[in-house]
Amino acid sequence: MFENIMLSFRGIRSHKMRSALTMLGIIIGIAAIIIIVSIIGGASAQLKNEMIGDSTNTVKISLYSRDEQYSPYSASEGGSIPGITTISEETIQDVLSVDGIEAAAAFYCNEYGLDVKYLDKTNYCSGYGVDLDYFPLSGRTLTSGRLFTQRDYDNRSNVIILTDSLAGQLFKNEDAVGKSVQLGNELFTVVGIVTKLVDYSEIESLSDYYLTIGMEDKGAYVPYTSWSDVAGYDDIQSLLVKIPDPDNIITSATAASDILNASIVSDKFQYKAGTLSEDADYLKEIMKITSILLIGIASISLVVGGIGVMNIMLVSVTERTREIGLKKALGARRRVILGQFLTESVVLTSIGGVIGVLIGIGIAKLVGIIIDMPTVISVGSIAISVGFSMGVGIIFGLVPSVKAANLNPIDALRYE
Repeated sequence: MFENIMLSFRGIRSHKMRSALTMLGIIIGIAAIIIIVSIIGGASAQLKNEMIGDSTNTVKISLYSRDEQYSPYSASEGGSIPGITTISEETIQDVLSVDGIEAAAAFYCNEYGLDVKYLDKTNYCSGYGVDLDYFPLSGRTLTSGRLFTQRDYDNRSNVIILTDSLAGQLFKNEDAVGKSVQLGNELFTVVGIVTKLVDYSEIESLSDYYLTIGMEDKGAYVPYTSWSDVAGYDDIQSLLVKIPDPDNIITSATAASDILNASIVSDKFQYKAGTLSEDADYLKEIMKITSILLIGIASISLVVGGIGVMNIMLVSVTERTREIGLKKALGARRRVILGQFLTESVVLTSIGGVIGVLIGIGIAKLVGIIIDMPTVISVGSIAISVGFSMGVGIIFGLVPSVKAANLNPIDALRYE
């Protein structure tokens, strides 16, 4: 085998231009596959962050009635459901024990619009009843005033934190901190203003603006101990969990949902991470179809390259007919001749595969820098690409090798 490999390298060196042109199709095909796999891998990771987890890598786990998120405003059960209680500290500790979950916070939420009033001004907002751990997970930054303290919860203080967008509409140029606002039927003292960091480059339409900055950013937050005064009844809590690794989001969020569902006896209700699994399946399906399509196109180059290898090997067999006849006359067996030419074909395509991998990695990195998107270089895809190029050498080198092995030594020695 070693002797056959050395003979293969000698043949490649003696026909440098011909060998380079033969490998070109293999190089292009393998490079294209590496580029496609790397860019799709990076795009998949980026989309996973955007579709499944946000910039804070947090996931909201809420109660669902069948396929719709449960809302006490449209449910006949009112604000409470038998068997579903407040998320206890023990339950949160169980959630925190799940592998991949770094932090968790329970909260009440009314996303359908509450009235918030200041003097003669009334506005709509989303209302939240939160605990001490909520704001570090929410992706919001304090711009003035303070966040809630343990004393606010112990004293059941009527204090409120507003988003800067809502505060700006209610107070205009006034300092909101220290002022009183009415949320629902209760008066609250504003103790802080928070803002959400927004990437404006991602806003491409009026709809994006509304969802990113509009209603979503018009929020009012009160301690969960005061929420019943706002909602008017015992509401259902949701859970916000932080999962730093996007690859763990599905499994960790599902495990957390199972913990919350352990005490629910009704088949009608269940906690789940929104449309997390649907988004993941949709993302997986998009990437699968895209990968198959693009890799299929790139594989055409490998087929063309394989045909080129077969053509060159047939030419090589013709050029070395007398050499083959002499070897067979001196006792070389059929499998020896077959192995020599098959090895030469595999070496030729393997060199092309390695060069293609290196070029593919370089181009993928360059494209990632130009379009500002991460690329994922998979060791598995590199190994498969090199193995695939060797397979091309075997498949397309088989016919010329068999032809060489089947030559009649007498006819071969007479060949001019």
